[in-house]
Amino acid sequence: MVTKKFCLIVWFILMAASQATAQKISSGYDRAADFSKFQTYSWTTGVPAKHPEIDRQIIASVDRQLQSRGLRRVEDAGQMIVSYHAAVINSFDRATVATPGTWGPGAGSMDQVWQVVRGSLIVEIVDSTTKNELWRVNALDTLSNEATFNVSKDLDKATKKVNKVVEKMFKYYPQTKAKS
Repeated sequence: MVTKKFCLIVWFILMAASQATAQKISSGYDRAADFSKFQTYSWTTGVPAKHPEIDRQIIASVDRQLQSRGLRRVEDAGQMIVSYHAAVINSFDRATVATPGTWGPGAGSMDQVWQVVRGSLIVEIVDSTTKNELWRVNALDTLSNEATFNVSKDLDKATKKVNKVVEKMFKYYPQTKAKS
């Protein structure tokens, strides 16, 4: 019975922690830049994802977002230069819980620690002429520790997460000024 209570407490803590760690997105842009003057972009190397398929998915997702805003990708000499930087950060989260079977004012407590894997994705856009940064957005999200060991299923999950995160990131992309 004590083991069931203990497992239930740990499960609730883990669920609360996972719910509280939704994607955190921050962005900034050059407010003086006229984004409507840009029509093309090219890619440059940043810090790519370690898995080549995830790298391709990030680039494809960013391409879709930029193209949906009327921009056209060119291999060289784009008006904007786009790069991304991916990182995986291992850390530990901790919570103090009551010791099973010791409820009440004199209850004992113990610390529970679990590993958390977070991913960071930064997309950066630079004016190719001035080399000034036009826009930067950073997303930090908790990644799943539960690999299925089925490569195609894991890649499918990662692809969905990449598309979702990039879509959220581009909600912060500056609106272009109306052409008069």
